[in-house]
Amino acid sequence: MNNNIVKRCDFRIHDVIDGKYRVERVLGQNTTDSKFKVVDSQGQEYILKLLKLWQMEPRMQQLMSVRSESEINSCCIKSNYLTQIVYRGVVNGNPYLLTKFCQSTDLAHLMTNPSIGRMRILKHILYGLRDLHKQGKVHCNLTPENVLVTAEGNALLTNFIILGDRGKTLVEQKRLHQINKNFAYMAPERYRLEKCATVLPTIDIFAFGVIAYQLLTGELPFGRLNTEADWVNYQSRVLNGDWRKGALTRGEENEKWVKLFDVCLHPSSQERMQTVDEILTLLPDVMDIYEPITDANPDYQKTVINGILLRVMQGEEYGKIYRLNELINGARRILTLGREDTSIFNVIAVKEATSTYISRRHCTLELDDENGIWYVRDGQWDKDAKNRWIRSLNGTFLNSKEIDDEGDKITPGDIISIGDVKLRVEDY
Repeated sequence: MNNNIVKRCDFRIHDVIDGKYRVERVLGQNTTDSKFKVVDSQGQEYILKLLKLWQMEPRMQQLMSVRSESEINSCCIKSNYLTQIVYRGVVNGNPYLLTKFCQSTDLAHLMTNPSIGRMRILKHILYGLRDLHKQGKVHCNLTPENVLVTAEGNALLTNFIILGDRGKTLVEQKRLHQINKNFAYMAPERYRLEKCATVLPTIDIFAFGVIAYQLLTGELPFGRLNTEADWVNYQSRVLNGDWRKGALTRGEENEKWVKLFDVCLHPSSQERMQTVDEILTLLPDVMDIYEPITDANPDYQKTVINGILLRVMQGEEYGKIYRLNELINGARRILTLGREDTSIFNVIAVKEATSTYISRRHCTLELDDENGIWYVRDGQWDKDAKNRWIRSLNGTFLNSKEIDDEGDKITPGDIISIGDVKLRVEDY
């Protein structure tokens, strides 16, 4: 994306964006991006999302342009449960993307509608999350407004493309000291503003729990959220895991819901349900089987032939692969991984130009050559350090679990999170 000259873009109704798309409606905006419903010359309707690059410091504009291109590429996921990216471009130096527009109503306007298929919608939300998580993506903003329900009763997740810092976007309005209804869906680990380096799938699972509770009861699980005082009480109840069981009707079926909400709304991300598949086992059995798109997002190889590789699923070098077994040199069984920096040598140097969430000595990959098993450990050996081992500043996560310097084995399909970068483990 070329942004040699970045200019302000204040588009309104009837304006034409990039000479191609006429604005029919302004859907919303924040400090980082704007959303519009647009139509092209053939009458095709789209949702256009524009990154406000002009609001960034000049030195960051080119870097964020590259970052946004990587983010858009990594979100081109073919799924029956996600809105689809159909085009990306640049207008006045500001990147934008188009997603398909479909006749639908967001879930926020259907919460109290008795005719909607609640179980079907919940399953579709989970199917969408699973398709995202398998590709190393976290929605980050799962709310009823970002779940579209079609006339056929199908649910689509939308607004999962973050054209900026994923962690900071979550707390943007909190920095402005504004009470926002979307705070109700924010997992408690996001309350601490400084803890915005690594975004994990468990924040989506918490948000799902809130939405599921609303669909069943018409209420929020931790009380009302209208004022600053409400927000203080809401946070306190979230941190204590004190969701309102009394709003559920009694009965054998609701015992299953109690178990589901206990594990989805747990204040600890480590104790929370870790995967979508685990949640699906707790939902009432309804006939709504996952429907994949043929030949979409082909599965990675799951049988070891040559060895293990890491594929960048989110990051500035989206798509780059590191074949671990080919990086072993002679008798070396250990590979170091950290932020690309001239002062430190890492066998795997990960590029991170727009932030510094990855430590220069972030983690270590070690091969048990007798059993052919790879392990990942947080931190690296440093003979000059006091304790000889230096842990990373923001942690290393395997799927949704934070690992320590003892490490854990990695298997195909695992997602390793370091800062804002996601690496998927695959066989080759």
